[in-house]
Amino acid sequence: MISAIALVDLDDTLFQTRRKCPPDVPEADLVPMAFDREGQPASFATPRQLAWIEWLRRGTLLVPVTGRGLDALGRVDLQFDYGVAAHGGVVLRQGAQPCEEWQARMAAGAEAERAGLEHIAARFAAAAARAGEDVRVRILTELGTPVYVVAKHNDQAREGPLEALAQEVADAVPPGWTRHVNGNNVAYLPPHLGKRQAVEHLLDELRTLHPGLPVIGLGDSVTDAPFLALCDFAMIPGHSQLAGHAFRDLLP
Repeated sequence: MISAIALVDLDDTLFQTRRKCPPDVPEADLVPMAFDREGQPASFATPRQLAWIEWLRRGTLLVPVTGRGLDALGRVDLQFDYGVAAHGGVVLRQGAQPCEEWQARMAAGAEAERAGLEHIAARFAAAAARAGEDVRVRILTELGTPVYVVAKHNDQAREGPLEALAQEVADAVPPGWTRHVNGNNVAYLPPHLGKRQAVEHLLDELRTLHPGLPVIGLGDSVTDAPFLALCDFAMIPGHSQLAGHAFRDLLP
């Protein structure tokens, strides 16, 4: 029996890459939770995270709210009926089926922002080439719709260069866009796109189906804060980007 609706960011909240796992957790205690395209483990949960995941599986309606696209989300070891993928570019309804109304809205927004997507991608790729950095830049497409620009360094340990490149191309980003920087990943989201907008759309249905259940939000990054604010309760990992911002002026 479920006791809550849990809207949950995935990466760096429920699991993380091996490099980001706590150094005091033995390798043998890490549990693979997400896999690459070759089927090899790519992200892992610690024993404490796994205990939390098991509680969510048993006691909540678990709803992933992730920047992962549908392909990457499909390689996560979680069962769910509802979800938000691609930073809000896809809303999944009962049976993990795309919401046609939402996808039409995303397609209209993408058409209006197509030039911005292409310009930012080109500028970032050119800046990376000039700096000699091994960076992949692409426009993520979901269900035939261009969604957002993403840049990843092929050396996962190199995070600083992406921040520097993001600063270099800041003038190419139109007003109203969101820049999401976390680790070796930089994403540029057009104004119509965001986890908050997608969660707001999905919550109407979930609250109608489960009117008496509290909504719990979990997320680790600054860009999770807007969707967490829609929930009855919000939770963040203690050692996370969002916690650093939330507690910065409160702790010595």
